[in-house]
Amino acid sequence: MASSLTLFDITVPLFRKGMTTLKHILEKGEAYAKENGISTNDFVNWKLAEDMKPLTFQIQTASNTAKNTCVRVAKLELAVLDDNEETLEDLYKRIDTTIALLDEVEEKHKAAFEGKEDSEVVLVTRGTERKFTGQSYVQTFAIPNFYFHVTTAYTQRSEPTEMNIKETKL
Repeated sequence: MASSLTLFDITVPLFRKGMTTLKHILEKGEAYAKENGISTNDFVNWKLAEDMKPLTFQIQTASNTAKNTCVRVAKLELAVLDDNEETLEDLYKRIDTTIALLDEVEEKHKAAFEGKEDSEVVLVTRGTERKFTGQSYVQTFAIPNFYFHVTTAYTQRSEPTEMNIKETKL
């Protein structure tokens, strides 16, 4: 007998795993920076191209996507996370806070995702309003956006951090 997946099942556990992966990426980058005399403040500002946002932004955006998916789809009220992280310690704290929020959602609000597949989700970005169903928001915006930023954080290893794909835990 096949079980049906809920929007919770295809979001919160994946987001939690992705945030854990981001923490691992930071740990590897921190170790590399320390071993090679690189300031961890430089490490958190690494980016792949000059016109690209730094590692800090990638982690903030993955975190925001995870939290805001719960807010938008399940209509939850969760803590506001200010995008003011500047140091490695700040980023660790941001990841831990996001994981704690996701754990809280799993423990207390899992049922809030039930039946939300066809509920309207309104996303306003850069002054443009986009309307989705809960399912289309998760499938075409939330999950792709989340993994884009997790992957972009992983690719920061182009700054010569020693890491391979097996270590990402994705």
